[in-house]
Amino acid sequence: MPRNRNQNNRKFHTASRLTLATLSLCSTPLWAQAEADAGVIINALQPVQVQGQAQKLGVLQRPQHTASRLGLSPLETPASIEVLEVERLRARGDASVAELVSRSTGVSAIGSPGSGSTFSSRGFSGNDSVAQAEDGLRMATASGTQSGPVDSFGYERIEILRGPASVLFGDGSIGGLINLVRKTPGAVASSELTAGFGSQGEYRLGLGLARPLGESVGVRVDALATGGDGFVERGEQRNAKLMSLLRWQATPDLRLDLSLDAHRERPTAYYGAPLGQGGRLLRELQGENYNVADAEWRMDQDRVQARLEWRLNEAISARAVAYRFEAERHWQNLEEYALSADGKSVDRSGYLGIGHDLRQTGLRAELLGQAGAVNWTAGVEQMSLNFVHSNDLYEFDTVSTVPVHGFDPGRYLARAPLLPRQRSQTSQQALFLEADWKPLADWHLSAGLRYERSEVEREVLSPKPSSWDGRFSPLAWRFGAVYRLDAAQSLYGQYSSGTDPVGTIATLSEANAKLRLTEGRQAELGYKHAGASLEWTAALFQIDKRHILTPDPLNPRKRVQGGDQRSQGLELGLSWTPAPAWRVDANTSLLRARYGNLYDGQGQSLGGHRPQDVPERMANLWLGYQQGGYELGAGLRHVGLRYTSRTNDVSLPAYTVLDASLGWRFGPQAVLRLHLRNLGDRLYASSAYTDGQALLGKPRSADLVLDYRFN
Repeated sequence: MPRNRNQNNRKFHTASRLTLATLSLCSTPLWAQAEADAGVIINALQPVQVQGQAQKLGVLQRPQHTASRLGLSPLETPASIEVLEVERLRARGDASVAELVSRSTGVSAIGSPGSGSTFSSRGFSGNDSVAQAEDGLRMATASGTQSGPVDSFGYERIEILRGPASVLFGDGSIGGLINLVRKTPGAVASSELTAGFGSQGEYRLGLGLARPLGESVGVRVDALATGGDGFVERGEQRNAKLMSLLRWQATPDLRLDLSLDAHRERPTAYYGAPLGQGGRLLRELQGENYNVADAEWRMDQDRVQARLEWRLNEAISARAVAYRFEAERHWQNLEEYALSADGKSVDRSGYLGIGHDLRQTGLRAELLGQAGAVNWTAGVEQMSLNFVHSNDLYEFDTVSTVPVHGFDPGRYLARAPLLPRQRSQTSQQALFLEADWKPLADWHLSAGLRYERSEVEREVLSPKPSSWDGRFSPLAWRFGAVYRLDAAQSLYGQYSSGTDPVGTIATLSEANAKLRLTEGRQAELGYKHAGASLEWTAALFQIDKRHILTPDPLNPRKRVQGGDQRSQGLELGLSWTPAPAWRVDANTSLLRARYGNLYDGQGQSLGGHRPQDVPERMANLWLGYQQGGYELGAGLRHVGLRYTSRTNDVSLPAYTVLDASLGWRFGPQAVLRLHLRNLGDRLYASSAYTDGQALLGKPRSADLVLDYRFN
């Protein structure tokens, strides 16, 4: 159950003191690159030389662990897998996970205070369609909210699988999966320091340390504190995190990793601005915050896990991971705003006090083997989730009207005490299989299968007690083929399936408990080229999703599973070094996503309408130059028009944002960078909160950041 505010403040300040103490007391080396684990335990901790921003390529030929657990490279994998190198993107000024992911192909960040970290991919959006993981472990979604790591510090790379990921990660991933891969300790001690401040009162202080503790033990600690005033009134935010990992290479064939993390986040309690007539964005509202003065939004997360990897013999290895994830979240906000007809005042409603208490535990165990030309893995997975939802019964009847500018924000109005109102217990068990066969030197044939059983028991505690349960047994599969044209080129094809819940399983409504999961099937063809100076990929796909919940056209008050959606698209990505000092990164996605048989609450057909929060045109471009002690870079980010609802009545306009970065290396391991964001001061909306309310993007800003590595 959520604790009171004084306890939470003490909890945050304790975490902050721990983080700052770690930052100030630790001053030893750190290793900034994790080893590429191809599914077999590494014999020893290998030394790694840390350098500046590299211009050479090679991402497509390195092992990845998100589209396959067999240690295949993207060039060998029949799927759209993109690897984002965190250090390289941070050199451009992208620090948050949302900023980094928004630079990838066809994925947009649409997070809001209610949903947390949320993304859209291949025509599907939200935490029940685009999943998130850390080191391959899914973080559970409850009440549509996801508590993913916010800042990229402490992570080596982000691997993004586009399209159904259910074979490896279960339901709720038809649109794709985003996997954060953390840094690990090496054999050489090193350290990295980052410190910066911004034009809107932002500050950033982080320290990463890696220490070998003898020949077989290594430790890594990453600590970060961030904060700032924000670009809206009462926009203060502060966050702290501490990540730690102990690695024990007991023998050349046996390795144990133990990790313990704590995240304390106090983001800006900002729910956007009302839209003008016709859905117009109003610049005069860009700095306003119509929330109450005592608004609150906090997320506390703690993670602990143990990983064991054991090579039994030359042909078989075993892996197991056990973990526990806890999250406490609290909201106290006035959330919905509407502009008056004369545009001079704002009507505010929706006093919502909410608490989440989430406890997730799990275990995954698998065997990996090789039999001739076949690599395979087989395993089991178990997850248990206990979730308590507290609220104050919400106050929607009281409407407060304030001037557009210069108003007293007022205080929060509670209808009832914040008490536990609902609780649920969810249990999932899964059996998964994956195999890759090389019948000929130039061919890879792969297959995957996952059978999952989910059970949820949900209870309403008050004001009207009731209870129900639901059971689901989805089966997901994937078949693919890769043909290597030569050592640097491959063609692939894939046919796969996946499932999404009808609403979050952990908070399943009684009406939906007897329904089946929605189902999706994807057909994809693609090409990948991994040259020394040019890497590029192309993917053509179609995803059909059915059993979507929709009002019955004959009785709109009744909801049935008769809806469907089709998404078709083309994705292109490119990394090019035309000269030793230059690098070009570019990508674009062209998408057509439409509903088929779907109806609104009045029984009118929505067939041919586009799903909400889904842009059909996205593109990114970055041009970088590095010579001697200087770095220069500039880039564009384009997001197309999006609709705020299924009815497509109101849209958020397309936008293009220009960013730039200037860097000066004044030592072998030190660089000072000036990051300029939204140079054109473009007014845009990052996402919609309601049909007539949008979260406005950050205006023009600047950050000065020092990155320093030392031994």
